[in-house]
Amino acid sequence: MMKLATYYCYAFVVCNLYGVTRSQDASSLCVVKDAPKQCGAFCLASLHPLFDHNIKHRQTLTENNAKLDKIEGRQAAIESQLQELQVRVLGQLQVLQNAMESQKIQQGCGASLEGLTETADGETVHNDKVILPGFEQIGSRFFYIEKNNLQDWQTAEKSCRRKGGYLASIKNEEELAAIEATIKTNTWYWLGINDREKEDTFLSVASGKPAPILKWFMFFPKVKEIHCVVLSKYGMLKSDCAGKYYFICQGDNDI
Repeated sequence: MMKLATYYCYAFVVCNLYGVTRSQDASSLCVVKDAPKQCGAFCLASLHPLFDHNIKHRQTLTENNAKLDKIEGRQAAIESQLQELQVRVLGQLQVLQNAMESQKIQQGCGASLEGLTETADGETVHNDKVILPGFEQIGSRFFYIEKNNLQDWQTAEKSCRRKGGYLASIKNEEELAAIEATIKTNTWYWLGINDREKEDTFLSVASGKPAPILKWFMFFPKVKEIHCVVLSKYGMLKSDCAGKYYFICQGDNDI
């Protein structure tokens, strides 16, 4: 590279020597006695700022690379810390979720225990705050309609108690119509209405109060010596308590 620069400088000097007019004064001419040495020194002096700039640029690049390496190292450390933190947070969330699920199960069990209390003879007393399993809302109340097992009146009454309810009584005509629309045609169901204590005094087995509504089947007159009441789509009928029918339970003991 030094030789090439020397040759360029030498050519430059020669061109200047031959380009001047002879009329110029000899004192204004640059007399080159040792062109390689003199031109080499001149070119080095001219290129020295460029060399300095190149050196500074390399130093700056080296410093920037070092800074970049430090930044990348810090970034890798931060990413590692974030991953560890994420693992800890996920673990804590899982523990919290398990605790919440366990609490829900305990609350559900507590609600079931509050809603259902078993007596000494195996019957279940109902708390109105709980919707009993198998019961459905008909009108404003909840009922269970047995559609598979035929039972006598006393067995049906015990079955309702085990389910947490009572053999049903009807509150009003609207409720009666809603129940009649739900039950099967040509099928009879035990109700909790009876006059076993006193003839023609029909009481609810759930509340012990007089039955709010009695709608007798028009083609079958009331018969004495039989004291339990069944229901069909056609109305109510007194029947022998030992007879076997399906039955309807209510979820409360208000009626």
